[in-house]
Amino acid sequence: MNNMNEELRTITVLDFEKGKVFQHNLSDGSINGWNPNDESCEDFLIEQGYSLGNIQWMLHEDATIYVK
Repeated sequence: MNNMNEELRTITVLDFEKGKVFQHNLSDGSINGWNPNDESCEDFLIEQGYSLGNIQWMLHEDATIYVK
């Protein structure tokens, strides 16, 4: 089994200000030494220009979107 940090490589963001859903794939090396905790994720999102008060986000394994 892989290390949990190695498995969590996608952040999905619900941006209520823009009314859009965004995904960021972090396995492309965009963050060196990735340690997915709340603080590092929120720092990343702020660097990407998101306002934390206007979004919900989740960290997960892959970029699959399930439509029911």
